[in-house]
Amino acid sequence: MSALAAVMRGRRRAEALMLDTCRIRAVTGTTTDPDGVVTPTYGPVVYTGKCKIQNWRSFPSNPDAGEHQWTVTPTFLHLPVATSGAVATGMFVEILTAVDPLNVGRQFRLRSSDRKSLMTAVRFQVEEVSA
Repeated sequence: MSALAAVMRGRRRAEALMLDTCRIRAVTGTTTDPDGVVTPTYGPVVYTGKCKIQNWRSFPSNPDAGEHQWTVTPTFLHLPVATSGAVATGMFVEILTAVDPLNVGRQFRLRSSDRKSLMTAVRFQVEEVSA
């Protein structure tokens, strides 16, 4: 089997595991209401389709600031290679449907991606956005 055939087979298998759906938009600015609450504004949707949320299988870090300590577990969003070309770092993601219903409505900001030659999925490191 050639390297290209192996990659294409891997992409099909990776996409078969993307059972959730998401919508991705660029953040274009912010608005402030009369009470001083700042809300992001968004551009048009650049991607709607299949995705997968994946936590990194490593030990989480436990940073602290002053007397507060919290746990940070790296989280990734996987997207199909062929249909996610317009998606970029800094964009906003909302989970629309999910195998785990508790994931529906979760929101993330794309922090970085791993575009490379022989990838089977585009994997973005994300940070969750709290409302």
